[in-house]
Amino acid sequence: MLVNPSELVAKAKATIKECSVTDVHDCLGADTLFIDIREPLEFQRGHIPGAVLLPRGMLEFDLHNVVARNRRNMNRPPEEQPIVLYCGTGGRSALAALTAEALGYKDVKSMNGGIVAWAEARHPIDFPD
Repeated sequence: MLVNPSELVAKAKATIKECSVTDVHDCLGADTLFIDIREPLEFQRGHIPGAVLLPRGMLEFDLHNVVARNRRNMNRPPEEQPIVLYCGTGGRSALAALTAEALGYKDVKSMNGGIVAWAEARHPIDFPD
C-alpha cells in the first residue's frame, strides 16, 4: 500500500518531539544547536540567527560532522547535544528528527510550523551577506 507524504509526516510527528516557535525563541543563545534542513537557496532567503545549514538530503551523511563542529557544550557527549531542526513549515524537519533519533541523538526536536511560523511570530531572521 502506498503512503502519501502527509501520512508519512503525521506518522513521524506522532513519535518525535516538537516545539513551538516560542520555545525555540526562548532558547536562542543557549546550548541548543539550530539546524536548518532546507535547501541552500531557501536558507539564503532568511534563517534563524545562529542556525547551521544542513540540507535534508545530506542529513544522514553529515549530521555527526555538523554536531561535532558546532557543539555548544563540550562537557556533554555529542549524542546529548540539544538539537532543534526546522524547515519551511515543519514536515521535512519532522522526518529529519526521526532520522536524527535513529542516528543516536537523544535530545532532538522539530520546530512546529517551520520558518513560516517563525516569521509570522515576528521573531528575528538573519539574511546572509
